[in-house]
Amino acid sequence: MARERGADLRARASTAGVCRAALLGMVLVLTVIAYYPFSWSPPRVVRNEVTRSADGSLRFGTMNYARTPGPPAWLQEVRASGTIQIELEVYPQSVQQDAALMILASDYWHGDFSIAQVNSELGVWLRRPGSDAKGEPPFIIDRAFRPRQWNSVNLILRRGDLRIDVDGRTRLTEHLAADSTSVWTPGLLALGDEVHGDGPWQGEMRLAEVRAPGYAVDYVRRGALSIPERYFYFPDRDEPFPPGSGLGQLYLIVEVLSFVPVGFLIVWVRRPPVRPIPAILLAAALAVVLAAGKFLFDARREIVADTVMQVVGALLGVLLAWRLTRAKRTTAWLRRR
Repeated sequence: MARERGADLRARASTAGVCRAALLGMVLVLTVIAYYPFSWSPPRVVRNEVTRSADGSLRFGTMNYARTPGPPAWLQEVRASGTIQIELEVYPQSVQQDAALMILASDYWHGDFSIAQVNSELGVWLRRPGSDAKGEPPFIIDRAFRPRQWNSVNLILRRGDLRIDVDGRTRLTEHLAADSTSVWTPGLLALGDEVHGDGPWQGEMRLAEVRAPGYAVDYVRRGALSIPERYFYFPDRDEPFPPGSGLGQLYLIVEVLSFVPVGFLIVWVRRPPVRPIPAILLAAALAVVLAAGKFLFDARREIVADTVMQVVGALLGVLLAWRLTRAKRTTAWLRRR
């Protein structure tokens, strides 16, 4: 009997060791998935690389802060009239960049409009009835930008009639709902970057004019924007929920499945097994730590729903492991009888 009990204890210790190694491997894999490509970029005070040339144009680098201190004065008029005209003259440093030239947004996830360079393409996101909170799907114009040359963009929206000219030639016309701008919300206008610091545009801008009934503002002119010498870089990397597309829902399922083995292995890392509540708390702590770490890396987004789904997956794994543990105990008790 003592020999059998000793063999059983050794088997249990061996199983626990295997589970510890497997759990460590799972944590390493989840860490790589969460933080790859490991582009270190924590919140910090940085030097603003928006500078003014001798001719008055604005130059943009890798850390840009040029935005209004509050919602633009013309916003209410645009919402009511449905009319706005935006003119840009820009000199891209290259066509290998994907960043906003001008954006009006309250945060990274909610924008009224964004005019962006997407490599050589012009992308225009307009929040409107039927779009999402960022204005997707966007309007895309091919071969709109030439590197190291001045390029002009003229966007005109008049009560649903949209026209976009590139270098003096009409490249897109669309008819939207007449009250498209009525869904716009108060936000900040920024040049050369997102409102909360992501994907800086590099190049030069000599005109960034917005016209609305009763208003005409060129945001390149002195005093039109807040351009501090230094600023606190804290990009908005937190999103409550993923996009409602089928791909977003599939991603949530993957998050659940990825943490099922985590919860299962936590229960079995020792003998006697870890009880359900401590095991769930340990798994939840791991999910929260992985989520918090994303604030330290560039181009990583923390979606709150992902963390919730990971905890749900861990819960399923813990319950499965504990049920298996109880079944083994019952079998062992029956054998002793």
